[in-house]
Amino acid sequence: MNSLYDLDPKWRKLLSTNNFLGGLTVNEFVEELSKDHSLRSGDPNSISTFEKLNPKPYIRTFESILKELHSLSEQSSGRKAQLVEQVSAQELQHAENVIQLSQELTKTMKNYEKLDNQLTNVTQVVSPLGEKLEIAIRRKKAYIKSVELISHYNAFYATGESNFLEDLRASPNFQKKRQAALLVKNLLSLARKVDTSSIPRTSETAITIEKYSELLETDLLEAFNNAYRVNNFSQLNEIALILNHFNGGINVIQSFINQHEYFIDTAQIDLDVQNQILLEEDFKEKLVDSDRHGVIYEKNMVAHLSDIETVIKNESKVVKRVFEERSLLVMQKFMQRIFAQKIEGRVDFLLSIAGSLSSLAYVRMLHALYSLLGQFIKDLSEFFQIQEIDRDGILSTTVEQCYSELFSKYLYDKSRYFDVEKRSLESILIDKTTNFNFMHDKEIRSRSLASKLNNNLESGFVLQEFGSSSKNKFLQLNNFFKSSLDKQRLTFGRTNSLKSSSNPSSSDTSKPELDATTDGTEGFSLQEADEMLKCVVESIARIMELVPNKSGSYIYEILEVMLTGIVGSYVETALEFSYSRVARIDVTSSSDINLAFMKYISMSTEILSLTSASVKAVFLPLLSNVPSVKRQIIDITNTQIRRCELLINIILEDVTKIYLSKFNNSLSKQKKKDFSPKSQELLDQDTLPAVEIVTVLNSLHLQAALYLKTKNLELFLNKIGEGLYELLLNHYGKFQVNSIGGIIVTKDIIGYQTAIEDWGISSLYEKFAALRELANLFTVQPDLLDSLTKEGHLADVSRDIISNYISHREDFNHEKFMGSVRLNLRQYT
Repeated sequence: MNSLYDLDPKWRKLLSTNNFLGGLTVNEFVEELSKDHSLRSGDPNSISTFEKLNPKPYIRTFESILKELHSLSEQSSGRKAQLVEQVSAQELQHAENVIQLSQELTKTMKNYEKLDNQLTNVTQVVSPLGEKLEIAIRRKKAYIKSVELISHYNAFYATGESNFLEDLRASPNFQKKRQAALLVKNLLSLARKVDTSSIPRTSETAITIEKYSELLETDLLEAFNNAYRVNNFSQLNEIALILNHFNGGINVIQSFINQHEYFIDTAQIDLDVQNQILLEEDFKEKLVDSDRHGVIYEKNMVAHLSDIETVIKNESKVVKRVFEERSLLVMQKFMQRIFAQKIEGRVDFLLSIAGSLSSLAYVRMLHALYSLLGQFIKDLSEFFQIQEIDRDGILSTTVEQCYSELFSKYLYDKSRYFDVEKRSLESILIDKTTNFNFMHDKEIRSRSLASKLNNNLESGFVLQEFGSSSKNKFLQLNNFFKSSLDKQRLTFGRTNSLKSSSNPSSSDTSKPELDATTDGTEGFSLQEADEMLKCVVESIARIMELVPNKSGSYIYEILEVMLTGIVGSYVETALEFSYSRVARIDVTSSSDINLAFMKYISMSTEILSLTSASVKAVFLPLLSNVPSVKRQIIDITNTQIRRCELLINIILEDVTKIYLSKFNNSLSKQKKKDFSPKSQELLDQDTLPAVEIVTVLNSLHLQAALYLKTKNLELFLNKIGEGLYELLLNHYGKFQVNSIGGIIVTKDIIGYQTAIEDWGISSLYEKFAALRELANLFTVQPDLLDSLTKEGHLADVSRDIISNYISHREDFNHEKFMGSVRLNLRQYT
């Protein structure tokens, strides 16, 4: 038990600087002090908590704690003051040390600079001495070599040989052979320098040394070939390095390529010849078939290039191992030999065979070879890069140059590719259109439709849209197509003549004339035009790949050929034939007009639409970078299509005139008494002109709807309907009409109106409704005429026409009529 005035030791330990409060907070420390006294003073018999509390121990403890804390505070303050003084003293000492060290450092730097200057002076003096020493050493070595070289030269000069060099040359040790090669190389250079006529025997010595150098190289090349046969790559590498130092290795590289088994293997050569001779018939048929599209590869050529690629890949590894730094040059020579011996001949042969078949076969073969070899070059370039054989791209440039040179003679020489391409497309279009043209040659020979267009002022203006150069080119192309057609016509005629002479009974059946009842649409179809367009697209695809740098002008020429072949030679022929059928129509005939020829107009419209769409989808996107050519193509296409539209308009105008003539002819059969019958027996009968015209109208609508669509059909029918309306308007104003006749007129007009209503043209419906109301002028009571003419459709009809119709009433001059309308008489007379 502690005394009353002593502090418990456990609390004293916590009031030291080393372990102040023992990690407790102030509150926790006070709580622990209070808890200790509370437990000690506890009495279970006490009545309340307040009575249990004894304040004295608390006071004494807290006083002791305060006293201890005050003592600890004084100690800490004293210690703090002491430490502050020590820190100030140390800082002062540190500042003095820094000043002293700074002065010493400055002194050291000055000494270093002085020493550096001294060393620099010494280096300037010693360096020239070192260079002179190196020069002296090199001169010494050169002197030693010169002495050795002169001794060997002297041996050749004196005896014509050098035993020392011969021993090195004949040694199986390639290190000694390398030494011999180096000596002979220098010896040969020396011999050529001292070769002069002023010193005897120097020329003979130079010749002897040259022969010896040739002997040395021959032995090394022979050793190289022997090592190549047994695949001794280490020895091949040593010999290649020796010869490379000896004379650049040109001969050993050439020997390596010449002795390569791929070039001298007789079995391989025989196989190549056999593959050249054999060309499958199926492949030839595909080449010449203009309806078969897509690139066609000759399978033997594909296999041949695959074999070459395998040989190159395998050989590149050998070359890299044998020739090391010179491997790139060796592979360049090897690739050039491959192209010259293994590829160029095969390409020439295939193009020659294809050219003998047709122009199409030639350009298809050229394109296939170009594409095939292009991929071959690409594969090799990728391989060289992957194998790190061609880091600088030199080898890739070499093979691309070989590739370019191989095809340049076919693409850009006199018989350049595009001439054949253009000739091929012309031949295809001629071939596809000749049968159709020849079938209708008799009808189209006069070119009546084109002549009529050329005489038309409006079309003459349209044709002026062509530039002079375009006109000339089109004239040339048209003449070409025409001359080709004439040749085929002549050939056909000769053939028929031969047939006729051998079989007279068949002479009448050999003429390709069409029966009058047939529409002759064989050979003229959208499918046929689509096939021609596919051939055009195929030509463009070849042009873009083979000669992209000239694609702009070439595509324009291809368009000219296309428009001349498809539009000028195909569509216009169809329209000419259609026009010839129009000219053969007899309006006086009682038979119905056959509009089957209008199928050509419908099909021509579809073909023109397809052609225009093809130009937009194929031609124009390819000419984004050539705006001038693009504009020319748009202009020439629009002009050609516009020309055909004008031709179609001429045909439809003539057909309209024919129908109106037909109507006029029927109306001319109208009798004067038809509208002035004396009895009502004729009311149940239609007049002959009305029957004929209604029949023609129904037939016209049924046929026209088959061949014309939407707006074109409406315009065509509307023009005929308006013409008929004008004819009828004038026709009924010529006859005297009584009341019964007025009913007959109304019946006739109702027949016309019913037929016209089926056409679904509102403007015509209105006109014939007005015509029907005009017929009422013949039947209505006189006193109702005034109100009738001011109502309905008659309110818009000319007063002159109304006056004319009223004046042809049979009762117009009767007193009853005059009395009924005397107030309004002036407006009708």
